[in-house]
Amino acid sequence: MDRASILGDAIEYLKELLQRINDLHNELESTLPSSSLTPTTSSFHPLTPTPATFPSRIKDELGPSSSPGLNGQPARVEVRLREGKAVNIHMFCGRRPGLLLSIIRALDNLGLDAQQAVISCFNGFSMDIFRAEQCKEGQDINPGNIKAVLLDSTGFPNMI
Repeated sequence: MDRASILGDAIEYLKELLQRINDLHNELESTLPSSSLTPTTSSFHPLTPTPATFPSRIKDELGPSSSPGLNGQPARVEVRLREGKAVNIHMFCGRRPGLLLSIIRALDNLGLDAQQAVISCFNGFSMDIFRAEQCKEGQDINPGNIKAVLLDSTGFPNMI
């Protein structure tokens, strides 16, 4: 292929992408109530929607209402002892910035080494540790203590 045909194909592809962007923007506008639309004085459509044009479910996930305590769901932590010096931990709470780092530090301070975990931040924060072992010698595993420390790291220290 010569340069002219490559350039022509690239231009056509960019036109298609711009049309898709405009179609998606129009679809976003049509799903919003007319009172929440931002006034536009020209035919310019931004490449990314502004927060005012997001549907409410997206605002809920991106906005401050995703912080713990504001979504109305209390934090839950379950700690189960396994054989040896191992535990299973299930945790669910509201999201907040830095939560995962806070939990990892708390587990490290407790001397727990997570062998296998599944973590999700969709509709809140969820963590399942299928095997965490005590890596520091001389420390006993106390499920109540682990639960209290993890609840404290989520911002719910009094909900034991």
